[in-house]
Amino acid sequence: MPVNALRVTTAAEAAARDQAAIAAGTASFELMLRAGTAAAAVILRDFALRLSHGVALFAGSGNNGGDAYIVAAQLARAGVAVRLYAAAPPRTPDAMRAMQLAAPALVHGAPTGHERVVVDGLLGTGHRGALREPVLAACTRVALACDGGARVIALDVPSGLDATTGAIAEGSPAAHATLTFGTIKRGLLLSRGHAGRIVLLDIGLNGATDGDDDAWHLSNADDLAHWLPPIAWNAHKGRRGRVAVVGGHEGMAGAVILATRAALAAGAGLAHAIVDAPSVAAVQLTVPQAMAEPWPSPTAGQRADALAIGPGLGRGTRSSQLLERIVMDHRDRPLVLDADALWLVAEVATTRGTDAASLLHQWTRPSRAVVCTPHAGEFARLLGTSVPVEWNARVGALRDFAVRAGVTVLLKGTPTLVATPDGGPITVVPHGTPLLATGGSGDVLCGLIVALLGQGLAPLEATVCAATVHGCAAELATARLGGIRGGTLDDVFDALPSAWRQLEQAVTCPPGVLADLPSPA
Repeated sequence: MPVNALRVTTAAEAAARDQAAIAAGTASFELMLRAGTAAAAVILRDFALRLSHGVALFAGSGNNGGDAYIVAAQLARAGVAVRLYAAAPPRTPDAMRAMQLAAPALVHGAPTGHERVVVDGLLGTGHRGALREPVLAACTRVALACDGGARVIALDVPSGLDATTGAIAEGSPAAHATLTFGTIKRGLLLSRGHAGRIVLLDIGLNGATDGDDDAWHLSNADDLAHWLPPIAWNAHKGRRGRVAVVGGHEGMAGAVILATRAALAAGAGLAHAIVDAPSVAAVQLTVPQAMAEPWPSPTAGQRADALAIGPGLGRGTRSSQLLERIVMDHRDRPLVLDADALWLVAEVATTRGTDAASLLHQWTRPSRAVVCTPHAGEFARLLGTSVPVEWNARVGALRDFAVRAGVTVLLKGTPTLVATPDGGPITVVPHGTPLLATGGSGDVLCGLIVALLGQGLAPLEATVCAATVHGCAAELATARLGGIRGGTLDDVFDALPSAWRQLEQAVTCPPGVLADLPSPA
C-alpha cells in the first residue's frame, strides 16, 4: 500500500496515535479544537439546508463531549442557533476548557423538537460495555429526535458502539453520518449500518506510530488511481491483456459468463472462456466478445497473460484433475483461484493427508502471483476449522494462511480483508452494499481481478483495485436505484464505467477531509 495509506485502528491504536502526536508537541486541547472545528465545517457544508431550524448537541462528560462543545462554538460563530444538552458536567481538563470556550454562545437544555440536525457527542472511543444513566437517557433523546426526522451526526463513533469490536450496546442511537477523527475506527467498518456515512477528518496526527502496530491499511478509491495502468490511445487488443477463465461445468456456465463479462469490463483486450463442452454454446451466445473453448484446451492458457479458475468449475474428479493441471502448467502466469477451485484445493489436501496452505505452496511455488478469493465458508474449509469470530484472531488466521500458502488472500465480507504472502499489513476494502450479497457477485470480482493481473498489476494492487471498483459500482447502483430491492448484478455492470472513472480521476476531498465512505444502504 502507499506510504501515506489511511489507517483503520482499534480504540487502543487510535489512542496511541493521539498520545504520539501529543508527545511530539501538539497539545491535547489543540487536537480537540481541530476535531471540533473540522466536524463543524462538514456540518455547515453538507447539512446547510437543515440548519435554519438550529442544531441540538448532546455532550458527555469526557473528551467526546469536549468535541461537541467545540462544534457548538464553531456553529454559533457561523450564525447557527445551537442548543446543548449535557448528560453530565465536563470532567476532563480539555472538556472543561471547551465548555468555557463555548459558554457565551450556548443555550442549554433538551432539544425543542424543531431541530433537523442532532449531534451525538456523548461517548467516544474509550467506551466499553452497556450504556448507563444518565447517558442512556440522553441516547434515548437522540433516538427520539431521529424518529422525528432529524439527521443524527455522531462524533468519532456513535455513542455505545465499541470502537474496536463494533459491538452495539442496547440503546445506542444509530447515526446517519459519523465524523471520525484521524483514523477510521475498526468498529465503524464492522457495524456500517449503525455508523451510516463515515467521514474521516484530518486532525494532524501526521502518521504518528504508523508501522508500529497492526492497524489495517484502508483501501481508498481516491488513492488507487496511480496503480491503474493507462490504456494508450493507440492500444490494440493484444496490448490490453489476454485472460483465460476456466470453469463452467455443465449447467453452471453462468459463473464463467459473469467472470468473463467482468474481465472485459475491466479493460481486457482478449478473453478466453475455457468451459465444459456442453457450456460452450451458452458462452458464445451470451458473451460474443469472448472466445469459448472446451476443456482442457491447454493452448488458450498458454497464450494468456493471466488465468482464473473456479467459477462454476464443479467438484467432481474431472474438475479436480483440470484444476491441478492448470495450476501446475501455468506457474509462470498470474493466477486467481476462486469458488469451486478453493473447495477442490481443500478436498485434495485432505485426500493427500496435508493441509490446504501446504498444498497451495507446493502447487504454486515459485510463483507469488497467486490470488485466492474465499468467502467465510470457503476460508473455513481451507483452514479445516471454523473462521474465528473475534477479529484479531480472524486476521491472524488470514495472515498466517497467506504466508504459509505463499498467496495473496482476499477474504470476502463486511468489510473485505486482503492479506499478502510477505505477512505485511492487512488491507481493508470498505466499499460495497448488500446489492453484492447475491449469487454471481464473487464471479464478477474474480473477472475484475484476473483482468488487472493480465494488465500487469501486482497481486495486491490488482486485488485491492478490483475489490474497490466492485464495491464502488455497487454503491453507485444502490444510490441510483434508491435501495437494494429490484437491483441485480446487471445494475452493478451498468455502474462499472462510472466506478472506474471514480478510481481513475482520484476525486479530491474537501479541505480537512481524508476519506468519505457513503452509507451502505
